Amino acid sequence: MEPGPEKSDDVLGYDLATPGARFGARSIDTLIGVAVYVVIFIVVVSVNDINLDVDEDIVIPDGAALTLRFLPVILWGVYEVLLIRSRGQTIGKLVMKLKVIGTTGDDPPRWNAAIFRWGILVLPMTLIPDLIGIAVSLIIGIWFLWDST
Repeated sequence: MEPGPEKSDDVLGYDLATPGARFGARSIDTLIGVAVYVVIFIVVVSVNDINLDVDEDIVIPDGAALTLRFLPVILWGVYEVLLIRSRGQTIGKLVMKLKVIGTTGDDPPRWNAAIFRWGILVLPMTLIPDLIGIAVSLIIGIWFLWDST
């Protein structure tokens, strides 16, 4: 008796990435994002001459605060959306040998799908204040750990 063909995990005939590979890719992309944020933070603090001494009250001008809040989010969007739309891979996915495909098969996702993938992660942390928004985005970002699809 010959073995039957392997059954793929999804309708299109592709195997889904393992949770470990997905976590590795997201971790690499997060480290890239953190590095970008640190550079932005250093530049903003330097340009605005913000005193970060622990003994004194830290005063961040409104423009600097807006820059620190939104510029990293915009750059993250450019990184995620452009790379997912053009190649189907961010740097993290490339390193982990993963690829995002569109609903039709081989092609990278369309613009609206790439924007949606990014937006679903970023909107909670942008619209919900403080650590609650970050926690919601984190839960969404690691949803694949307990979702089998």
